[in-house]
Amino acid sequence: MNILVTGSNGLVGNALDRALSISEHRHTNTARSLEGISSHVLDITDYNSLDGVVKKIRPDVIINSAAMADVDKCEEEREKCWSVNVDGVKNLVKACDKYGSHLVHISTDYIFDGKKEGGIYLEDDEPSPQGVYAESKLAGEDVVLSSGISASILRTILVYGIHERKNIVTFVKDSLERGEQVNLVSDQVRMPTFVDDLARACLSAAEQKAGGVFNISGSKHMSYLDIGNTIAEHFSLDKSLIRHVKTSDLNQKAQRPLVTGFDLSKSRKELNFSPTPFEDSLKLIFS
Repeated sequence: MNILVTGSNGLVGNALDRALSISEHRHTNTARSLEGISSHVLDITDYNSLDGVVKKIRPDVIINSAAMADVDKCEEEREKCWSVNVDGVKNLVKACDKYGSHLVHISTDYIFDGKKEGGIYLEDDEPSPQGVYAESKLAGEDVVLSSGISASILRTILVYGIHERKNIVTFVKDSLERGEQVNLVSDQVRMPTFVDDLARACLSAAEQKAGGVFNISGSKHMSYLDIGNTIAEHFSLDKSLIRHVKTSDLNQKAQRPLVTGFDLSKSRKELNFSPTPFEDSLKLIFS
């Protein structure tokens, strides 16, 4: 199978490269610049650029990990956010339709408002996006689902892993190792997702050309404070540096859902998905 990956220089794109490199599939890494691991320049907001690359490579599957995911910056730069997360997806759908490629598109728990009792969402629960980023990701999903192309949408939550750009795990560990105070909220609760698990799920969806929406996350609800305390305990770091705060203390531009998690039954059954326990993933990341 011939697979094209967008957004290859990001956290998810890097993990996809690792997973695909040990698979039997050919793959091409693309990004907006030739930095990092990308081998082709590809800006999904430029259809002519996209069409040229897809025409040349003729992928069986395109895995889209390109997105504008800084939720606060999306509030400030709505047009740029919409250009990448919606118009870029329209371009991908058009190219997939033209060349017969299956699309694996990555989405987010932010399409929900986090107010559901118990905080566990099914794939067919009614979305209620809060803020520009969430609205753009839901609109991107709608573009894919209404297009009629062969496509998988993988929703995920708080992705973490090893990468040059900070994520919750590397930020907390690095800060505590430097003896710096870390402010972590206790009232935002997620099911954090190990990026290697997400990459394997993308590959499974690609191989099966699975249709529809799939939930991909960890299996355990954890607040940001829980995450920090677990990291501190695992690496024997100073937990007294972790300061407990509330979301209202942070003055964040974008509204976040307070409690989200996923029912993984469908993904376990159809994608053979099995999330790595959080503590085990720390051993894998920093081994």
